Amino acid sequence: MGIIEREFRLRIEPARAKDREAMVEINKAAAPRWHKLRHLNAALQEKRAFIAFLGRIPAGFLIWTKDFYSHYFIDLVVVHPQMRRHGVASALIWAMESSCPGNKLFSSTNRSNKAMQEVFERAGFVKSGFITHLDRNNPELIYYKKIPARASASSGPRSRASRKRKKTGKK
Repeated sequence: MGIIEREFRLRIEPARAKDREAMVEINKAAAPRWHKLRHLNAALQEKRAFIAFLGRIPAGFLIWTKDFYSHYFIDLVVVHPQMRRHGVASALIWAMESSCPGNKLFSSTNRSNKAMQEVFERAGFVKSGFITHLDRNNPELIYYKKIPARASASSGPRSRASRKRKKTGKK
């Protein structure tokens, strides 16, 4: 990888308090009317956010929750307008999927947000329903994705003895 490719490499990290200012700026540029600092602060404090960097430039962020009927829910995906169409939203969603310990992942977007609908569909989400009366004449479309089963982080690597027992069939 050359110097230019390294400078424009997209990377996703868990968001930390030091990323707050960049996330606020991204949010103001992308959705100037939506600015809920308490929501952002809570997500950072509770470690429920990812941030995307294009090289060293903060490009977008994702906030998630587990409050959607006890399932994981992508609450917010925001990409700076100048960083759109570079795979930032897709990479953020993939990071969430990769770290999601549950087997179901939900999200939503307004019917008017065609770009986000395309992102969800390309990422393998399916429409699951809708909610009316949140925004006037703009229903919220609910999306769902089944997350493949994988070994849980809490199980950890198996011991040498358990691997040996599995090979020989002995308990």
